[in-house]
Amino acid sequence: MPHTTFTDKSVGAIPTPYKTTWYTDPTVKGLRLCVTKGGVKTWYVNKWDPTTEKTRAVKLGQWASKVTHCKWAKGKLGGVAHGIASGDVLTKAEAREQEEKDEANALPTFAQALEQYIEHRTQPRASGKAQMKPGTAYDYRNTFSNHLARWADVPVNELPILEINQHLNNLQLEKAHAANHASCVAGATVRFINKLCALALPIPSLLDNTKIRSRVQTGKLDMSVPWSDRWDEIQAVNNEHIRLCWMITWYTGFRHEDSLRPLTWDQVDLDEGTVRFGRLKKQEDAREIAIADDVVRLFERLHELRFDDCDWVFPSRREVNGRRGHLDVLDRLPLTRAGDLRHLWMTTAREVAPRHVHRWLAQQTMTDDDLRMLGHYGQPSHEEQKRSVNAIASAINVQLGAPPSSVVELKRKRA
Repeated sequence: MPHTTFTDKSVGAIPTPYKTTWYTDPTVKGLRLCVTKGGVKTWYVNKWDPTTEKTRAVKLGQWASKVTHCKWAKGKLGGVAHGIASGDVLTKAEAREQEEKDEANALPTFAQALEQYIEHRTQPRASGKAQMKPGTAYDYRNTFSNHLARWADVPVNELPILEINQHLNNLQLEKAHAANHASCVAGATVRFINKLCALALPIPSLLDNTKIRSRVQTGKLDMSVPWSDRWDEIQAVNNEHIRLCWMITWYTGFRHEDSLRPLTWDQVDLDEGTVRFGRLKKQEDAREIAIADDVVRLFERLHELRFDDCDWVFPSRREVNGRRGHLDVLDRLPLTRAGDLRHLWMTTAREVAPRHVHRWLAQQTMTDDDLRMLGHYGQPSHEEQKRSVNAIASAINVQLGAPPSSVVELKRKRA
C-alpha cells in the first residue's frame, strides 16, 4: 500500500492508476484514500471494531480539488473513529438490518394494535375460550372507523387517553350505544397491547352514568303494533325455511347469527325436545335448552323439509361452488325484524317464567344471583324448563290470537 502526504497538492498530483489503489499517510493514522482506475478518489476511515472484532472501513466522501478537502477529511477522522469504537457507526447493510429490527420492535399504532387484537382473538386460543366471530371482528373495525379513526396512526404509548375519554363522553350524549361500543373496542385494544408489550396505559372509559336506552325507548320498536299483524306478515313469507325460522324466533327468542341460523340437526333432539348450543359469551359450558311443544312441531316440519346434501336445520336454497350453506341474514319484514321478536319474547317470558329460567332460555350469561337460584347443578332442570317454555308459548299464542302450531298449516308447499 503506497504512502503519500495527505495535502490537497499531493493528493491532486496522484496519477490515475491502472487498478484501484489505496494510499495512506503515516502521520494520519486510520485515514486512507482509495483511487480507482477511473481516477475517482474517496476517503475512508479504518478502525478496529471491538464489537465485531474486525477492522471496519467507513466511507467519508470523495476528494474534491476545489476545496481544502484534506483538512475536512482529517477533521472527520476522530469522530468517525470514536463512533466505530463505540459501536455507533454502521455499514449500510447493518443500518438496514437495524432499521428492520427497530420496526419490528416498535410499538404499534392504535389501528395496528386493533388488528393485532382481532388476529389474536380470531385464532384458536390456548385457554380453550371461544374465538371471535367474523361478524364481531367486522363490528369492531366498523366502530373504530366511525368513532376512533382520528387516533388510528398514533403509537399506542402516545395515545391521549384523556382526550379519547372526553370524546366518548361527548358521543354518549347523542349516541349512547355507539359510545358504549367504541369504549369496548378501545378498552379491549389497550388491555391487549398493555399485556403484549408490558405497558401500563390507562384504559379508555365512559362516565359511570352512561345510560343505554332500549329499542322501545328509542322508538325503534313500536310496541303499539298488534302482534297479530306481525304474525300475519310472517305467515306471508313464501320460503318455508325462512318462514319457520321467523316463527321459531318468536317462540324461542333465540339469537340468529350465532345460534339459530347455523343450527345443525345433531344439535336438535326432537324426542327430548331440546336444542344444544355451544359456549355462549363468557359461559364456558355448552348449554342445552328445552323447547316448547309447539316449537318441537315446527322442528318436525323442518325435518321433513331437510336437504340430503347438508345437515343445516335452515339450509339455503343457493349453492356456492357446489356447497350449500345455511340461511343468511333474514331480510327485515315491513313491520318486524328478528331482534324485535327476541324483545317481544323477553317481555312475555319475564311475566310467566322465573328470572333465572328465562335468562337461561334466552341464552344470556348467568349472573351470580341466577347461579345461586340454580343450585348445585348450575342449570334449570329439564322439567322446569319445559314448564316455562310451554307457558311462554301459550302466552304468545294468546297475544297472537293464533292457535297452537299443531293445527297451523305447516305443510305449505315450498316456494
